[in-house]
Amino acid sequence: MMIRLIKSKFNDLKFRDKLLLSHLIIALIPILLLGLLSFSQSYNIQMNEMNSEAQSSLEQTVNILDYKINRYNMLSEFIVLNREFSRIFLKNYEDSYFNIYLDFRDIMDPLISQTKFMDADIEEVEFYTSGDLLGIRDNIHPLSELKNKPWFDGNDSKRWIVHDKQVYLLQQLIGNGKTSSYMVISIRYDSIFSSLEGLSEHISVSIENEQQQIIYPAAKQQMVHSERTTELRKALNNNDWTLHFSVSHANAYKNALTIFQITFFVIVLSLLITFSLIYIFSSSFTRRIVHLKNKVDKVEQNNLGIIIQSHSRDEFGELTNGIGKMLRRINQLISQVYQAEIAKKESEYNQLIAQINPHFLYNTLSFINWRAVKKQDIETGYMVNALAKFYRTALNKGKNQVTIQDELENIKAYLDLQFILHDGNFEVDYQVDPELLNYRIIHFILQPIVENAIKHGFAEPGEGEHQLAISVYAERGILEMRVEDNGIGMSPTQQQMLLIAESSGYGIRNVNDRIKLYYGTTYGLELISEAKVGTTVIIRLPYQPL
Repeated sequence: MMIRLIKSKFNDLKFRDKLLLSHLIIALIPILLLGLLSFSQSYNIQMNEMNSEAQSSLEQTVNILDYKINRYNMLSEFIVLNREFSRIFLKNYEDSYFNIYLDFRDIMDPLISQTKFMDADIEEVEFYTSGDLLGIRDNIHPLSELKNKPWFDGNDSKRWIVHDKQVYLLQQLIGNGKTSSYMVISIRYDSIFSSLEGLSEHISVSIENEQQQIIYPAAKQQMVHSERTTELRKALNNNDWTLHFSVSHANAYKNALTIFQITFFVIVLSLLITFSLIYIFSSSFTRRIVHLKNKVDKVEQNNLGIIIQSHSRDEFGELTNGIGKMLRRINQLISQVYQAEIAKKESEYNQLIAQINPHFLYNTLSFINWRAVKKQDIETGYMVNALAKFYRTALNKGKNQVTIQDELENIKAYLDLQFILHDGNFEVDYQVDPELLNYRIIHFILQPIVENAIKHGFAEPGEGEHQLAISVYAERGILEMRVEDNGIGMSPTQQQMLLIAESSGYGIRNVNDRIKLYYGTTYGLELISEAKVGTTVIIRLPYQPL
């Protein structure tokens, strides 16, 4: 009967109300499921993070405590294993107070003072003995007094003892059949356990000794946030203590509950939005036009990646799909313009190279060289040959790639010319890995950088000779070519402008753009410069061993 009544009521509803109700029910079920799932997942994530944090904190705290305890153990061994010090408690002085005075002055007092100086947290170093030294110093007591201590258990091994917020390191000295002596180092309680004070508020910490007695804190803390905890423990390496962490689940539950509350708010808001949208779309068909306009507005805001598409076959669907096709066509045109820009860059470079007529240039240079040789002008002939070699390697027969060896031949020819033109006022040093000489790269990338170094870096006379260093090496899949000079350097603004400013010739910016276009944006130029110190230009290219 109930089902029939519901069906009857549902059938009597208007179509708009049926659409609204069905959409709300369909939307409500997955949203509620997602809300519960988000709470469960967030709680598990919070617990994992808290446990991971606590485990890391536990490891760190144990390491700190081990370091401190090991330090005091070493200080204790430093005293106890000192043979001259141990003999003081074994000697038979026979009322020779002068000998006692000498041993205390030369051995015992300096050793104790040095130990306290090495660690300011040591409060006192005391000795308990049954020998002849009783009453000699305030820090030497009868052995019976030690045995009456409430914390003394008669164990002769080295012991760490915590009693009444005081930490003691007890160790027996080397003795004989007649004399038995102990050393007790008193250490500040707060200094030993200082690393435990800054832990997270949801972590409760305690330390037990070998007898499972709580030695920290004075009274065992109780978790006040929640009864549910995760217990972690780890033993120290340098004594018999065990560190216990109790991680409360309350903080994770609180954080997860906060996320659930936010999720619940989003669920309610989503339901309201869903209700409003369904009501609007079911009331007026014109809302489809508003939806299309919103997408067109996003396109107007340069969001050209948005997809505009409709599966409707009516006039509105055809209009939507028409706009979508137009948008895809616009994206294609933009891509074509971008590719055309890349081709333009390459064309500009090729046009620059093609401006020189190779045959005319070689014939002219050969004629000039012949005239120079005829007139015995050796320097002019050398410059002409260097210039011919430079242009031959620069033109590279129209090819886009050269070997590193050919690129270096080009730059050496260029530097030969510059060396003569500048009256030999600079020196060049080459450091090139021989295994890289046959590796192929895009050509004509070193010359603009070297030209800039000579033209601007060496513009002012320096105190010493100008130095230019060119190095080529490869590591970790990167080929690096460096051009370093000891010139006047550049300011950060000048460095930035050098890579972005337009140049009247084939400048550094063009080299950087060519590399990025050819190899990708990961590669290119890096400038490192300091005024009055010099400039380094690093060319980074991909490298795959031959």
